[in-house]
Amino acid sequence: MLLKLAFTITALAYASASFLYGVYLVRGSERAKQWGARALWASVVLHAGLFALELDQLQSLPAGDVHQAMAVTAMATCVVFLALSRKRPIAVLGAFLTPVVLLLFLGAGVGRDVPPVPSPVRTFLLPFHIGVNMLGLVAFAVAFAASVGYVVQERQLRSKRLGGIFRRLPPLDVLDQLAFRSVLTGFPLLTIGIVTGALFASRLGAMDGATSMAAVLSAISWVLFAGVLLLRVAAGWTGRRTAIGTILGFVSAVTVLLGYLLRGSVIS
Repeated sequence: MLLKLAFTITALAYASASFLYGVYLVRGSERAKQWGARALWASVVLHAGLFALELDQLQSLPAGDVHQAMAVTAMATCVVFLALSRKRPIAVLGAFLTPVVLLLFLGAGVGRDVPPVPSPVRTFLLPFHIGVNMLGLVAFAVAFAASVGYVVQERQLRSKRLGGIFRRLPPLDVLDQLAFRSVLTGFPLLTIGIVTGALFASRLGAMDGATSMAAVLSAISWVLFAGVLLLRVAAGWTGRRTAIGTILGFVSAVTVLLGYLLRGSVIS
C-alpha cells in the first residue's frame, strides 16, 4: 500500500513538472519555468525515496529487469537535464523531455511479474550491459528533446513567427550542437550494448519472436544514429534532416523497451 502511494505521488510530481514546462513553452511564464524545475527536482527526490522503499524487495540489481531499468533511466535523464540546464539556457526543452520521462516512469510501474534472469546470462557482463544501455538511452533522450526543439524552432522561423515560442527556444545552432554531442555520447554506449546483447543471445541459443524483434529494432536504432553521425562528418549535414533521424532513432530505441515491457522479460 505504501509503495503504491509513493508511486502515485511521484507520478503526480513528474506530471506536474511536465505541465509546468509545457506552460513555460506556450506562455513564457518565468514562474512556470522556476516551478517546473522545482517540481522536477522534487520528482527525483521522491523517486529516490521510492527506490529506497523497494530496495528490500529487489531480488536482482537495481536495474535487473526492464521495469527497474526504465525507472532508473527516467530518474537519470532528469538529473542530467537539470544539470545541463544550470549551465545552458535549455530549460524550455523540459517541455519535450518530461513527457518522455513520465511515460518511462509509468511504464516502469506496469506489471511487475518478471521471470528470473536465465542462468546462461548471469555473468559479470550483465550489469555492464544494462548500465551502458541505460546511459545510452539517457543521452539519446537529451538528443531527442533537442531535436524536437530544432524542428519546432525551424518551423517557427520558416513561417516567420518570431515571437512567443521562437524567443523561448534556444537558437538552432545551440540545439543542433546539443543533439550532436548527445548522440556522439550515446552511440558508443548503444554499440557496446548491442554487442554484449548479441553475446547473451548466443548463450541463450534460439531467440523467440519478441527477442528477435528487439534485436531488429536495436539494429535500426544503431543504423539511424550511425547515419546521423556519418552524414554530419562525411557530408556536412546539419539541421532538420539529422534532427529527424535522431528523433526516429530514439523512438526505435524506446520501442525496444516497450516491447520487453509488454513481453514481461528481462533486458537482453
